[in-house]
Amino acid sequence: MGFVDIAIADLAADYGVSVETVCAWCDRLGIRYTSPQTRLPLEDAKAIILALTNSVPTKDQPDTPQS
Repeated sequence: MGFVDIAIADLAADYGVSVETVCAWCDRLGIRYTSPQTRLPLEDAKAIILALTNSVPTKDQPDTPQS
């Protein structure tokens, strides 16, 4: 599996969400990480990006996934 040159913190900044939101998606999707500086495998980054772009919250919904 290839790696992209993007860390969890960078992904959060690029998509305008909190690091906690990206980490919550990692947890929900079963993506292992050790810190916000963790570099992501390509497929994991794609899964998070899809989750972030497909879950645009409304004002009544939080921007973190609900378990």
